[in-house]
Amino acid sequence: MEAARTLRERGWKVDYLTVRGRAELQPPSAGDALVALGAARLGTTRLVDSLEF
Repeated sequence: MEAARTLRERGWKVDYLTVRGRAELQPPSAGDALVALGAARLGTTRLVDSLEF
């Protein structure tokens, strides 16, 4: 995945990056509203975030 590679190149340790269906957080089906989920560490700090689209 390009996003994970880019973060790793900048010193992040990626725990996960994924896109899921927003309602059930399962692998998406056609027409589902989506959410991108990610967690990564930089030093001792862990960032966990989500973005609906």
